[in-house]
Amino acid sequence: MKSPLNGTHQHRRMVGTGDQALVREINLSLVLNTLRDHSPLSRASLATRTDLNKTTISSLVRQLVAAGFVSEIGSGRTEELGRPGMLLDLDPKAGCIVGVEIGVDFISVIITDFAAQIVWRRRASTSLEQGQDSVIRQTIEIVKDGIAQTQHESRRVLGMGLGVPGLVDISSGTLLFAPNLGWSNVPFHALLQDAFDFPIYVDNEANMAALGESYFGVARGAHSVLYVSAGVGLGGGIVLNGELMPGATGLTGEIGHITMRPDGLPCNCGNRGCWETLVSQSALFRRIRDAVHAGACSTLCEVTGGDLTALTVPLVVEAAKLGDAVALAALADTAVDLGVGIANLVNVLNPDVVVFGGMLSLASEYLMPIVERVIGEHALKWSVAPMRLQVAAHGSDAAVMGGIAAVYHRVLSQPSESMRNVARTSAGEPRHGVPVPTG
Repeated sequence: MKSPLNGTHQHRRMVGTGDQALVREINLSLVLNTLRDHSPLSRASLATRTDLNKTTISSLVRQLVAAGFVSEIGSGRTEELGRPGMLLDLDPKAGCIVGVEIGVDFISVIITDFAAQIVWRRRASTSLEQGQDSVIRQTIEIVKDGIAQTQHESRRVLGMGLGVPGLVDISSGTLLFAPNLGWSNVPFHALLQDAFDFPIYVDNEANMAALGESYFGVARGAHSVLYVSAGVGLGGGIVLNGELMPGATGLTGEIGHITMRPDGLPCNCGNRGCWETLVSQSALFRRIRDAVHAGACSTLCEVTGGDLTALTVPLVVEAAKLGDAVALAALADTAVDLGVGIANLVNVLNPDVVVFGGMLSLASEYLMPIVERVIGEHALKWSVAPMRLQVAAHGSDAAVMGGIAAVYHRVLSQPSESMRNVARTSAGEPRHGVPVPTG
């Protein structure tokens, strides 16, 4: 990647102060992203890779080292130049990042260092009976506990990314509607900003997961990514050139509510026959219960004590491993519907990579062969040929790692903002969050 704004001395004389600040911001971001992708690098190697002159690189590195985002890790021989030099890398101790997902029946929190290595994590069960106020209070308590236990890892928190299962107004960080939770108009950004003095980013959990897999998972480096998340509900995210595609109002990716069967089952969104009613863990469990009620025998009756409302995806996977015909048939039917929907999306979006995640990805060894076959049968061969179908590297953690990625992306793309936040925090001034970035 080259910097088109690092021009000649004549060009620099023509730009104003604001333009010079923009040029420096772009070049700081370029250095950070180059180190992320290729570290460790010497200053000379950075100059070669970025096409910035050595004086500019020295100035930018000096600023990033002073802010704690880059560190010198010792001398070594560089691949490009073949001679020893002081090597640079992103400093893991630059700050902690908090990733959070609030699901239908759980809260998941992960804290990483600036190298995206997990330093603390917790997952807690919730119930719909708790109500949203109780779940939000519990989330804040878990995050505060995690920060308290990781203070020795870093002197600051760079931000928090939250994924929630529903429609999100990304400009305000408000959950507009979560059909599987029954929540509406929850001002998550405002509520969390009252509790914490670092930037807060809020988005749909599948969007967060798409960003997480693009930054840290199987889709890293891909040009166009379609992420499909199947669990209690069904959601999706689209990433183009490392940026989330938000749509006109930030609601892109509600693939679970594509109508597949107009006369089908009612969906929690208020429509009928949504794709989510065919491809979700509840759809999988319904297929199993219907088969058992029709007279089929299954080991799942024994392991649940006859209470098929106690089914879980891990239980179904274990039954499938034992050759349980009911479990295998339910997984196969779910995979067919999953494959048909993905084939339609592949024809529309022509992605480089399709990533499958969420709780149902635990059954990927039974689902993916059928999904791949169905995509091949129904998608255009010219769209399928270059496409890769992958299971999410982070599995059920994908959305939480996406929260990490949202903060990470903001720091790497707008480093001056993060350095100002750090400076204010060091001076004892509170920091205030900003709306969630769209990639």
